[in-house]
Amino acid sequence: MSTKRKKTIGVVALAAFAVALLATYLTGAIPYRIYVVRTGSMGDTIPSRSAVLVRTGEYHIGKVVTFHVNGTAETHRLLAIDQDGNITTKGDANRTVDPWHPSKGNIVGTVIMAPRRIGWWIVFVLQTPTGGLSIALFAFAIWQCFKLEGPKTPSEPGLKPEAETGRDPAITTAS
Repeated sequence: MSTKRKKTIGVVALAAFAVALLATYLTGAIPYRIYVVRTGSMGDTIPSRSAVLVRTGEYHIGKVVTFHVNGTAETHRLLAIDQDGNITTKGDANRTVDPWHPSKGNIVGTVIMAPRRIGWWIVFVLQTPTGGLSIALFAFAIWQCFKLEGPKTPSEPGLKPEAETGRDPAITTAS
């Protein structure tokens, strides 16, 4: 099998894997969700522009959770759940508890990881018109640089490639 064919198969397999992973994520089969923290309400615990990886359906008092309130996703510490099932939350950098008290059914899950500054990249790539395009153009430019590199084997000047002559260029004939 030629090297070019192997590369093509590898690229197709990688693309198929990426599509399958994305489809699995979007259908909810993976119990994790990713959100971007846009404010500093969690202070140094989870700074603004961080991404949070949330394990869905799991939460405990005292842990940082992501929940829906007023049509947005918020990430704050879960302080209490009252007997009616309403939750009390507070951002670590806030002085007072949050003014809202949604039901525990609005909890998405517990934050299990919060890489700093990754949220900025997620917003840039997925939510700005030029973000995804600029990444694609960068990848295309890198690909073109490697493509322009040319053949890996040195060739002699004036020697025609094997495909044009039908002969092996390593074999010379006496004249």
